Amino acid sequence: MMKQLLQVVESKPCEKNPKQFDESEDPAAVPFLWVSKWVDYSDKYGLGYQLNDGSVGVLFNDSTRLILHQNQENLEYIDREWNEAYPTMTNYPESLKKKVTLLTYFRSYMTEHLLKTGAAMTPRESDDMVRLPYLNSWFRTRSAIVLHLSNGTMQINFFNDHTKIIVCPLMGAVTYIDEKRDFRTYRFQLIKKYGCSRDLYSRIKYGRSMVERLISIKSHTASHQKKKIAPSVTKEPCTNGEVEEQNCK
Repeated sequence: MMKQLLQVVESKPCEKNPKQFDESEDPAAVPFLWVSKWVDYSDKYGLGYQLNDGSVGVLFNDSTRLILHQNQENLEYIDREWNEAYPTMTNYPESLKKKVTLLTYFRSYMTEHLLKTGAAMTPRESDDMVRLPYLNSWFRTRSAIVLHLSNGTMQINFFNDHTKIIVCPLMGAVTYIDEKRDFRTYRFQLIKKYGCSRDLYSRIKYGRSMVERLISIKSHTASHQKKKIAPSVTKEPCTNGEVEEQNCK
């Protein structure tokens, strides 16, 4: 992903002929999955999120993960040592009771209070046998929240104007959701050839710097073998910024 974004930035796409910008668009490159809702309770518990297929997950402050699949029955639990277990909502060990309760709370809160990012987008069809991605890591900056999924997809939600980009290295593409919640998907190869708007270019450039930070976090994690990087902490519960136009700063 770093190489892809670096090549796009170096091609200076915003300096090309604006009349050709639309040629960079490719709706067929829309991502498989993205984070449609999120809520930050890392001051106490962790970050809860929902993918566009309806599956729900929590990355807890202790670096464990609990994922509820689309069928709302099958669970997947990943502990700090990356051991996996597959309980269900009706059959799980007592040790997971609190985390299942929290996941259920996160799910209810997001369903009742948050709007769905990319609601008008039609995702690509994926193989049912492909493993559901989970939230690998996340962090906040003064400008945005960065969400990195285990399948390589990186999503950046900007607080000030509520725009978003979804970078999918597998598709070699970026999806841009603007202030009006309109979305367009662009191939990196086509952007290099035909160019893109300054708005999109600035976000791609920002995305490149965020990948550098992800690499730094990964390197730091690797140097502390069993110590996992805990999610950043906020003082107040914060959401995906679409409830009463919260900026979530």
